[in-house]
Amino acid sequence: MLEFIVSKVAMMFTIGMFSSGIHTVQQIRRKGTGNISVIPFGALAAGTYLWLNYGILNSDSNIVIVNFLGFVLNCIYILLYYWYAPSKGIVYKVVGTLLAGLAVIHVYSSWQYNASQSTDFLGTVANVVTIASFASPLVQLRLVVETQNSESMSFPLAVLMLAQCVMWWWYGLLKHDTYIQFPNFVGSILGLTQVIVIMKYWKSSPKNLNDVMDSV
Repeated sequence: MLEFIVSKVAMMFTIGMFSSGIHTVQQIRRKGTGNISVIPFGALAAGTYLWLNYGILNSDSNIVIVNFLGFVLNCIYILLYYWYAPSKGIVYKVVGTLLAGLAVIHVYSSWQYNASQSTDFLGTVANVVTIASFASPLVQLRLVVETQNSESMSFPLAVLMLAQCVMWWWYGLLKHDTYIQFPNFVGSILGLTQVIVIMKYWKSSPKNLNDVMDSV
């Protein structure tokens, strides 16, 4: 029963994180791509694809469902980015690189001697991609510390990331699955760091909580 509740709460938080891309797409539709990169959408699509396959090999329906939804959503975001992008070349390069990388990973994992080795391989690669995604805000976090202004970071998204990671880490503990535990333990630490830094420099920011909530 506890595993069921934890998994469903974790899925809810994760779908919330995936849905945050809608705001970015709306911004692209209104103002164009500007400085917004397609790479985060591509990285999330790749990560969800890896976890989807990991869940299939492990017969974990919770991992399969949430990552299938994430994969579909991020593919839609990429298509919408492509539609509004004035230059299509960067989209072709990013998508082509990701497809080639995923093809190599998929072929290599299928050549493993048994399902257990394939699961270990996919779990390891998915861990690397996930931790890299969780660590990506660190560059922006450094800017916040240097300027002592947290206006550029979203407090609700930082809290949502923290909640998501904590719940999946808990789920991994209940499932005794190290591949789920480890990246989400790291993500919990990084998410907590973001929340603390944003709160520390909150008074230096011209925006209040309501302003930031409205921007998400």
